[in-house]
Amino acid sequence: MRQVGRILTTLLILAVIVAAFLGPYVWMFASGLKTQASIFTDVVPISWRTFIPVHATIDNVTELFADRGIGRALLNSALVAVGQVLGALAVCCPAAYALTRIKFPGRNVIFAFILATFMLPSEALAVPLFQLVGTLGLQDTLVGVGIPWIANAFGLFLLRQAFEGVPHELDEAARLDGAGHLRIFWSVILPNIRADLVTFVLTIFLFSWNGFLWPLIAIQTPEKQLVQVAIAQSVSPGELPNWGLSFAGASIATIPLLVLFVFLQRLLIPGLARSGLK
Repeated sequence: MRQVGRILTTLLILAVIVAAFLGPYVWMFASGLKTQASIFTDVVPISWRTFIPVHATIDNVTELFADRGIGRALLNSALVAVGQVLGALAVCCPAAYALTRIKFPGRNVIFAFILATFMLPSEALAVPLFQLVGTLGLQDTLVGVGIPWIANAFGLFLLRQAFEGVPHELDEAARLDGAGHLRIFWSVILPNIRADLVTFVLTIFLFSWNGFLWPLIAIQTPEKQLVQVAIAQSVSPGELPNWGLSFAGASIATIPLLVLFVFLQRLLIPGLARSGLK
């Protein structure tokens, strides 16, 4: 009986944890399929109607795609996120290799300075980045939104941890076969950190996809705006907030991330564990 009680207690705790994490998402998706009146009617008191739309409607989704340009904003966000991921891979992978495989004076000091830049709040960088992007002629462009974050200190830290986990004996064996740095980097190191690369890609993609402040500052043309800003701007000034539109927009913006996580979680979790992140 005591063991049965422990099992039931464990299941109850797990149910509470699952409800605490999934409850807000279920409410968000359900509210995106409700009218404005239904949202307020069903939220108090909390019942099964709060999480299940009784009279579901896709009017909010239709309005977002037909009138609010959410489809174009999704495409813009996808282009920026993919470009940022590719750029970050091209910059951070060789940098991580140099910091872990090439011995030169001051490499730890350089790495410490790079990590220090990650501690700066993005709000403090907004003005100098805006001036830099304007000087380069990239203001109000998708390239100008993504390019300042290609040199990513967090991504470099993650990849450096992954590169450190690959035994140096593999490098020595490859050198005995006549391999140089490029061959070791491409044929020895990268194949051994596939899970960490997936973690890196998803992390950079997530940061880019959820970006709000910098796209809001850098983009002035509504047709070029990214999805998070487009959702926030779906309510016109002077109008009462349409919570159905907001919930539907948030649900649409969340779906791509959920799909990526579901298909890549098998590689994501081991990569996070090996990188030392909690």
